[in-house]
Amino acid sequence: MSRTRRLGLVGGLAAVAVAATPFACLWALQARDAEPPPANVVLDIAIWTAVFGTPAMLAAWLLWRAWWRQAGQRLSALDGPGWLLAAAAATLPVDRRHWGPAMAAELTQVQDRPARWRFAAGCARTALFPPSGSRAAVSVTGALAAGAIAAAAVLTGAALPAGRLFALVLVGLLGGLATLAVARSRWVGWTAPGPALTGLALAGVTACLGFTIYYLAEHPSYGGVDRAAAVSLPPVTAVVLAVALAGCLGLALRPPRWLLPDRKARWFGIAMAVALVGGFLLDARLVQPGRNPGSHGMMGYLFNGPLLVILPGSALAAAVGRSLRSGLWACAWAVVLAAPLLITAWLAEALHWDQVGRGAVLDGAGPMGVGVNLGDAVWWPLLFLALWALPLGVLGAAAGSWRARRRRSRQQARLAPTA
Repeated sequence: MSRTRRLGLVGGLAAVAVAATPFACLWALQARDAEPPPANVVLDIAIWTAVFGTPAMLAAWLLWRAWWRQAGQRLSALDGPGWLLAAAAATLPVDRRHWGPAMAAELTQVQDRPARWRFAAGCARTALFPPSGSRAAVSVTGALAAGAIAAAAVLTGAALPAGRLFALVLVGLLGGLATLAVARSRWVGWTAPGPALTGLALAGVTACLGFTIYYLAEHPSYGGVDRAAAVSLPPVTAVVLAVALAGCLGLALRPPRWLLPDRKARWFGIAMAVALVGGFLLDARLVQPGRNPGSHGMMGYLFNGPLLVILPGSALAAAVGRSLRSGLWACAWAVVLAAPLLITAWLAEALHWDQVGRGAVLDGAGPMGVGVNLGDAVWWPLLFLALWALPLGVLGAAAGSWRARRRRSRQQARLAPTA
């Protein structure tokens, strides 16, 4: 077996293992918290976890295989410093990609291994943090970010103690992203994804922030099963929500260049996000889960919604764009836009469910107080979007682009020289 094929096989197995790790952790947590009877409850949890994780593992294998088919021949001949330099060059915009081959040519002249690592690390630092056109602008932006963090600490400490950690992490992340954007602006430039996508993302993040602040002010805690008070937004949940909102906002305002060229993918992403959130609201109001005894709230929609929206939507985007990338970019935009909107819809419906006595939105359990929905709204939509919707989108994109890939393979076979 050649080195290229061997590395491709090892890398594919590693990608599958990485994709399976979150599901193994979920199984361990659920098995630990499961009730002792019946005896086969751990096996049942393992079966459902395996079913839930299969799309993610298949998606990881397909993505690795598609990427390695293009880059494997070149990367298999590189050593560690070469891999580091290639990874750093991949972060550059298209109009700066010539810098990567130039640095790779310089690296070939360096023979000493420690010197090669130092040279590659220096190039990687320059690629990730290129010299700015104005150090003063970077300093001012960093100072403003530090001032915003201090102001957030003072304001939340006085007016919203339950949201202090969330505000500090969110403001700190946004300040860091703004400083990095200013530092890279001269080299990378600025390109917006379009008013429709940016406006939808801003609306989702703003609405999500508004509902989060309302819950932290009005429902900072709730009654647990044992009647002990529980915090509505624990520290880990606060950090996860802040990272998710900052990431969505950063991608909407300053996305990477490789997400921008496909305009059709952006519109497919917008349509899928709206359809996914609209289906959630429609299911919550018309189907009304949680009203009948034994129902499981909106958990069923978290399974079925991506199957009905993300999977066929990504396949259609790939078929229309005639490429795997079109489906992948459409799925990525759908998940980015749907994350804050789905959290907002969850929190809005939680108020209605509490008024009519239908319990928590997740499973209809109650009465524990409406504050229990804040943590559920953060964890469950984000988990299902990352571990279920994204893999389904990859599978849909692969299915939708199959005919186009087959046609290109036939054309290449005709053009290949015959012996």
